[in-house]
Amino acid sequence: MKVAIFGAGVAGLSAAIELVDRGYEVELYEKRKVLGGKVSVWKDQDGDSVESGLHIVFGGYEQLQAYLDRVGAGNNYLWKEHSLIYAEPEGKQSYFKKANLPSPWAEVVGGLQASFLSMWDKISLIKGLYPALAGNEEYFRSQDHMTYSEWHRLRGASENSLQKLWRAIALAMNFIEPNVISARPMITIFKYFGTDYEATKFAFFRENPGDSMIEPMRQYIQSKGGRIFIDARLSRFELNEDGTIRKALLNDGHEVEADAYISALPVHNLKKVLPKEWLTHQYFTDLFQFQGSPVANCQLWFDRKITDTDNLMFSQGTVFATFADVSITCPGDFQKGQGTANGGSVMSLVLAPAHQLMDMPNDTIIEMVMKDIHERFPKSRQAKLLKSTIVKIPESVYKAVPDVDKYRPDQVTPVDNFYLAGDYTYQRYLASMEGAALSGKQVAEKLHARQH
Repeated sequence: MKVAIFGAGVAGLSAAIELVDRGYEVELYEKRKVLGGKVSVWKDQDGDSVESGLHIVFGGYEQLQAYLDRVGAGNNYLWKEHSLIYAEPEGKQSYFKKANLPSPWAEVVGGLQASFLSMWDKISLIKGLYPALAGNEEYFRSQDHMTYSEWHRLRGASENSLQKLWRAIALAMNFIEPNVISARPMITIFKYFGTDYEATKFAFFRENPGDSMIEPMRQYIQSKGGRIFIDARLSRFELNEDGTIRKALLNDGHEVEADAYISALPVHNLKKVLPKEWLTHQYFTDLFQFQGSPVANCQLWFDRKITDTDNLMFSQGTVFATFADVSITCPGDFQKGQGTANGGSVMSLVLAPAHQLMDMPNDTIIEMVMKDIHERFPKSRQAKLLKSTIVKIPESVYKAVPDVDKYRPDQVTPVDNFYLAGDYTYQRYLASMEGAALSGKQVAEKLHARQH
């Protein structure tokens, strides 16, 4: 049986891995020259790896790790110290380190020792967030009608902890503020990470996500007979009389015929190619409830090290929300002799919220970022900036705002030979690499079950 998959991000690649392992004939079509979707990386003319975002593997990303093991990339990422590190002005850092105890005591004791929270912050957090620790999926979904800020305040948790701790987490997770994001994903993540000691560990790819994850996935799919086409943008579907897909047409006129078709496109791109005949189904019109979060990633190459922190860092009150010195965290890339790098720091910074940055000139954004870098890292004031890059993504993961979660679709559509994959589709996780991997697994399983 032949399956055509459109979109070679983590969701499309995961679905392809699952299907080739089950003996399906798989063709994967990607509109760009590079695979990976929101996790894509490419080399520029200087030989530098330009990343579309700063991507890390959490301990809780069980499905993603299972795929990395399957494709022979299980050793391509490195675990870092188990702590949240907040960069403060003048080079200071504050920490939230888990205690070496079973969860949730690891988090409770670690929280009580956090230097950037007052004792009242800590007590109010432990008391206020208990319903999230004790909650289940049904409870989390029932809280989708309010923002996280509203939920946090209703529980009596402090304002300072909202701004110092949870704002950074909301921006890292969905690139939007706590007063915009739904309570549902925030308390879900707190449940997963607050009841499983291993879930909150961070790992960085040895090189970059493209070389360490996407390339092994590509090689595995092709080794099993899967075919991958780049520069292959889906234009439209031609339908049979019963509304099923007869064939797919690419922008270059190429026709794709298969027994089943999977869209692993971002939801905003899928909406552009939906046949109007399908919009009689509520399932498809519900997709128009989703809007993407804008985000930008900035990389800065310095002529010397400006930090020695080998981990993910968070920051509050800066144009960047999360960041890392990838010359330290990724020992196989961004090193002296590779592209522009001369042994100095290479900072990779996620700029969020980014709605105000999308139309701003890149040099103006770099000036804003450098001002904050100078404030947080005093050694940068004497360093020379060798190079900078900005990658803007106007619509990244869908905005997890209140009352949208209920619209997340099942992977099985009302059209018999058409399926969906993507982190916006319904799976137990959030919009993330793990959510994408889970959706790829689920779509393959459901397609297989429907055929047998």
